[in-house]
Amino acid sequence: MTGEERPIHELDEGVRIAWTADGFESIQVVAPWRPAEDLAAFARAVADAALIERTLAALSIALRRDHPGAFELVPVRHDKRGAKVIVRLLPPPGEPNPDE
Repeated sequence: MTGEERPIHELDEGVRIAWTADGFESIQVVAPWRPAEDLAAFARAVADAALIERTLAALSIALRRDHPGAFELVPVRHDKRGAKVIVRLLPPPGEPNPDE
């Protein structure tokens, strides 16, 4: 690596974090309708919490404490790439129909 920051998001605009805990193999962090910077910052926060929290319930509590109402957490037990947890950063609040 040349010192330039390499993007951490995958082609589907998500970040996959290895997390072998509570029957899961990974966490997939996605942030639709958000800039890459928001995804990267939130994925780092999820990774930090996942280092400490070893159950889905504990991970959810830790994330809700630091990011209340900002995300949804969806366990996916049957995925071709293994059981995963999808953590979706919700779109930022805004005005409905701002063009009207």
